[in-house]
Amino acid sequence: MELKSVVYNIANDLNTLHPTNIGILRADGSFIASNFSENSHALISKIVKQYASIPINHYIKQDLPNSNYFLYIYKISTEAFIVCITNTHEDFVLKKFGQITRDYGSLLLEALQPTPSKPKIPEDERIIAVVFSKAGDLGLGAVSWMPKSLSEKKIFEIAAKSLLILSAGFENASTLLDTSSVLPFPNGIGLVYVFSIPDPQARGKAYDAAISVILKAEYRKALLERLDIFEKTAKLVAQKIKQKAKPDPLIEQFYEYISNSLNKKVEAFTSPQAQHVIPSDQELKVAMVKEIKRIQVEHPKSLELDFSHKRRTSR
Repeated sequence: MELKSVVYNIANDLNTLHPTNIGILRADGSFIASNFSENSHALISKIVKQYASIPINHYIKQDLPNSNYFLYIYKISTEAFIVCITNTHEDFVLKKFGQITRDYGSLLLEALQPTPSKPKIPEDERIIAVVFSKAGDLGLGAVSWMPKSLSEKKIFEIAAKSLLILSAGFENASTLLDTSSVLPFPNGIGLVYVFSIPDPQARGKAYDAAISVILKAEYRKALLERLDIFEKTAKLVAQKIKQKAKPDPLIEQFYEYISNSLNKKVEAFTSPQAQHVIPSDQELKVAMVKEIKRIQVEHPKSLELDFSHKRRTSR
């Protein structure tokens, strides 16, 4: 569960305590969400940092002058505190804090952990480029490529050449779909696999596309030796793209796969024992599911906590 969702659920549960104010803070005193006034943030942050080392499921209670309200500072996880002002009976407050810790403590801790940075795929000087190109209504262009350091001019030149046959209106060009060709490129040689991506909005109900693997010219033999296996993998990547998979991780994986294959002898690379190197359907499916989960999470409410209960002071 993402941080916004966890915080929203915690705030929603705390509403049963009829609080006038709620804050959820990191142990370093920084605010995650709050409806406290800005003027009070510095003081609350200072108090939280002062008690940052108290055990989980412990709290500080402070009565507020000239009122029947209390300030509670409660440690819900190793990295987070709940701060609230309420006049609800203490037994109910502590029961609610305990329930929130059980329900959301581990989720909040997990959500607060920094997302590990994805290891950068090292560039391989033997590989000029791996490019996914597509011809759209406004012209052709590259959609995804590796390495990321390629210039825009270089990327466009590769995309244009890769789609040249399909986009030039040659007779019977459609018969070239789902096939591959070996083409010369500046300072290199490439395998180009062409295919179509169905789209009801496109002219002809599909867009032409290509996946290009380009090695430096001196690695011509290495490319030709691995032609069949590169073509099969390019076809697999194309199938996943047609199934709406995100192209970037697929192209990155293909680039890394090609780099690894160039480090192996052909016999070892094409043997049954070495086939685990080839991205499997299951591996690609896992990558797709992770990406889908990331982009499909919906949050019903923003983090700006807005509560209707106003603080009542005793007269």
